[in-house]
Amino acid sequence: MKEQISQEIVDYHPNYISSKWILERIPFIFNDDLDQYIDWKERLGSYIGVDAKAIAITGSAAVGISLNPDKDFREFTEKSDIDVAIVSGHHFDISWHYLRNLGPKRHRLKRVEKESVKDHRERLIYWGTIATDKIIQILPFGKEWMNAIDQMRKIDPTKDRDINFRIYKDFESLREYQSDCIGKLKDIIIST
Repeated sequence: MKEQISQEIVDYHPNYISSKWILERIPFIFNDDLDQYIDWKERLGSYIGVDAKAIAITGSAAVGISLNPDKDFREFTEKSDIDVAIVSGHHFDISWHYLRNLGPKRHRLKRVEKESVKDHRERLIYWGTIATDKIIQILPFGKEWMNAIDQMRKIDPTKDRDINFRIYKDFESLREYQSDCIGKLKDIIIST
C-alpha cells in the first residue's frame, strides 16, 4: 500500500489524495463496513451536537498508514490512536473566542496547555483548526466532549483506543489542512 500511495502522491494534486484516501472513503479502521461507520458517526454526532456528515476519521485510522510528513508512513496498529475531524464553525468560534480571551486564566494553565494555546495562536488558527487533544478539558464544552470520547471508547472499532478531536471551521479548512500535509509529504518523496 505504501508504494501505491507514494506514487499517487507524486502523480496527483494533494486535494485529490486527501479526497481519495481520507475524506471520501470508509476509513481503514472500519474494514469497508459502511453501516458500522455511519452508525459510529451518528452516535458521536448525537453526543457532541454535530451532524454526522460533518465528522470524519483522519490519520492512519483512515488510510491504514500515516500521511503525516513526520511519521514516515507509519502503519496503523492496535496501539494507534483515532483522529477525528469535526467540521463545526460553531464549536470552532466558541473555542477560538475562549482561547483568545483567556486573560488571567492563562497563568493557571498547565505547561502543556499553555504550549498548546501558543501553538494555536502561532499556527493552528491560521489553518482554521482547533486541536483539542491537550486542551479539551479547558474548553467550554470540554466536559461534554470528554464524555463523548468515553462513550466512543466503549464500542468497536474504537474500543479502548485514544480518540482525539480536531475541530475545523469549515470543510475548506479541513481539506486545506490535510492537503498541506500531503504536499509536504510529496516534497519529501520527490527529494529522496
